[in-house]
Amino acid sequence: MDTLMILLGIVVFMLVLLSGLPVAFGLGFLAILLLSAYVGPDTATDIAVDKAYSAIDSDILVAIPLFILAAQLISATGMGKRLFSAAEVFLWRLRGGLGVATIGSSGVFSAMTGSSFVSSSTMGLIAIPELRKAGYGESKIAAAITAGGTLGSMIPPSIVMIVYGYLTDESISKLFMAGVIPGLLLILLYSLFMVFTGHAEHASPAQKPSQKKRHAVKEAFWGIMAPVIILGGIYLGIFTASEAAAVAVVYCMVIGFVVYRTLSLKSLWEQLMAAAVTSAMVTMIIIGGAILGHSVIFGRMPQEVLSAIISMDISPMALLIIINLVLFVLGMFLEVLALMYLVIPLLVPVIAHMGWDNIWIAVMLLINVNLALITPPMGGVLYVVSHIGNMPLSTVMKGALMPIAALIIVLILTLLFPSLALWLPSLT
Repeated sequence: MDTLMILLGIVVFMLVLLSGLPVAFGLGFLAILLLSAYVGPDTATDIAVDKAYSAIDSDILVAIPLFILAAQLISATGMGKRLFSAAEVFLWRLRGGLGVATIGSSGVFSAMTGSSFVSSSTMGLIAIPELRKAGYGESKIAAAITAGGTLGSMIPPSIVMIVYGYLTDESISKLFMAGVIPGLLLILLYSLFMVFTGHAEHASPAQKPSQKKRHAVKEAFWGIMAPVIILGGIYLGIFTASEAAAVAVVYCMVIGFVVYRTLSLKSLWEQLMAAAVTSAMVTMIIIGGAILGHSVIFGRMPQEVLSAIISMDISPMALLIIINLVLFVLGMFLEVLALMYLVIPLLVPVIAHMGWDNIWIAVMLLINVNLALITPPMGGVLYVVSHIGNMPLSTVMKGALMPIAALIIVLILTLLFPSLALWLPSLT
């Protein structure tokens, strides 16, 4: 293996990312550079074209554009606003109740979308004005919205989990189940923070909703039923993840056109276009990542990493801690899917050699991904919240300390107690 070529490729990849060019181009460029070092540029190009086709020739990946479209439709139908209003009705007496309502409705909303950015942007637009009206400080508002944003990829269905299952050939439904308990733990920790820091920010409880707002409880029923149908169908074996995504799209269209009547043919077309653009971006990253993954395997890098680890003679726990630290650091600089395609081919032989469960590792990877989403300099959710809430980035970063602490706690618990991730999948 040409070590100099690999180091040069990594430097070029980082320069491409810093230049603002699409991540997919950086992945593809690095992959072809590595392949060229092994087989020459002509053969490398042929391999890249072949891998580009095979990368997206999978039934599993059909779920991604469908869940993206479902997320767009959910946002357009106003389900998020109805969920927030319903949560406000039940939690108005609780100190920090509006913050808890934001966290809770973000959790339900995340269970319908599978996207951290959709969750943080939608709930930010809905909740930030209400939180300000109730007297919440800016950093605490940022804490609530960034915390809710991390649930988008943690609470199933998660697009990140779908890609992980595709790369490791793991059951998508089991991966979805593995994220439930850690996700609920995060919601609990976030909510406790809102309750116990209520006095510190001088945030009065949310005002009692009017009878008109109480009507939102009935309207929110259809929003609550969405994750019940989607996840219930997957867990009960009624349909696969891809079929569940299709069911989610049809369900959202029926609710939007028939029940809420907030969708029109024009708005449906707009959501289809937005979903198509996002899906194309994700697909390009998957293609670039797949080519890079093949080049990594072609160069026998996983075997070399495994040999190096074996020669280190360290304990399994120490190795897990090192892996988590590496994932966290890489996550600060790399886009989520790019990170997965870069590290998973290297991790698979290590996981097999150590006898670890792929699903357990997946949950820890997902927690690290969420940490990366709210950690500078590449923490995408931070910039979304800063833009949506018209807040200084420094204020958002201060607020993000709460969800960062909660994620670290859940990561440590999952590391020490694997059953938190493995109990639900073991029931199937």
